[in-house]
Order: sequence, then structure tokens, then C-alpha cells
Amino acid sequence: MASQHILHNTQDFDKFLKERPAAEELVEKNILKEQKIAPVLQQHAEELKKSQLEDALNSKLEHRPPASELIDQNILHESNVAPALQKQTEELKRSQLEDKLAAKIETRPRPSELVEQHILHASEVDPALQDRSATDTLQATPVNNIPSPKTLAAKQQILV
Repeated sequence: MASQHILHNTQDFDKFLKERPAAEELVEKNILKEQKIAPVLQQHAEELKKSQLEDALNSKLEHRPPASELIDQNILHESNVAPALQKQTEELKRSQLEDKLAAKIETRPRPSELVEQHILHASEVDPALQDRSATDTLQATPVNNIPSPKTLAAKQQILV
């Protein structure tokens, strides 16, 4: 009985030895240390690597800009919200801004109304936009052709 148990264990051990990973693979996975350096020096090399990494991290932390500067550069967002909820908060703010802009675009005056109010001259309005309805104007007007509020205010003051 004991000899069968030993034979079974020997077979299991032989199977384990055949299936074990190669030494190179164990070195790649940081399970074994490289055999190029004497074991006594390996520990010193390891400690040196750790201290160099620690020094590099400390240096980077010392030169890290303060949070207020990162907020000013819009890298960090100042928030009193839990980090897990910050993404949803930003998405909500963006959605609200999109809704506000859409509402303002819907209620903006048509080019013909601006001409009637003497804000624009008829010659400044693209002929393709003069006879369109408000919804067509909104869909067809490229953003870069819309005068800025400052331009409109300046033109209105000139007319007055």
C-alpha cells in the first residue's frame, strides 16, 4: 500500500515537473530573479532600484502644480461632489448647457426681422436666407455666417 502511494506521488511529481513553466517565463513574471547577478548583489540591486523609483516619485511630487493652478487650466474640475458622481454631474451640466443653447437658437430672430429692426442691412443678408421661414433659417444658417452680438450692437449704434 505504501509503495503504491509513493509510486502515485512520484508520478504526480514527474507530471508537475513536465508541466512547470520555464525559468525564463518565471523571470518575466518576476517570480524568479535573473541569474546574471550574484544573489548577494541582487538584493542591493533591488534596493537601489526601489530607492531610485522613490526619488523619482518624490521629485515629481515636489514639482507637481497645485490644485488651484490645475483648476485654472481646466485640467481639474472644482467640485464638492463625490468622485463617483463627478462624471454624471459633468454630463448633466453639459446637457443643461446644450438645452439652453438650443432654446436660444430657437428664439433667435430671423435675418428678415433684424433687417426690419435696422440691425442689419438687407445687403448683408445672404439672399438664400431672406425668404425662408424661421425653421428653414435655423437649419440652413451656418454658424460662421451669424454675426456676433458685438457686431450686431455696433451696427445698431451706427444706425441710431
